[in-house]
Amino acid sequence: MHSGSMATANDDHCSRRTKLLGLVSHDILEVGPDFDEHSNLFDAGLDSMAIMQLLILIEQNFGVRLPAAKLTRANFSSVADLARLMDSEAAPG
Repeated sequence: MHSGSMATANDDHCSRRTKLLGLVSHDILEVGPDFDEHSNLFDAGLDSMAIMQLLILIEQNFGVRLPAAKLTRANFSSVADLARLMDSEAAPG
């Protein structure tokens, strides 16, 4: 039943992205049904207060603390971009 570590890592990544999308769309922003992981967060209403709330939720839900130097507009442009940043910060090394 073990599908290998690559599948597990990919499943973890997908579930993290899905959970992050849920946090953003239900707890941070008021978005429509067409909002997805590639939707622009700033167009959806992300502002500095929402970013602070999101950083707290990321740390509470995923145990990932994002360094201030990485809190750029590009890294926060979509859930997909934010998930990539979280993956890089959570990776061992």
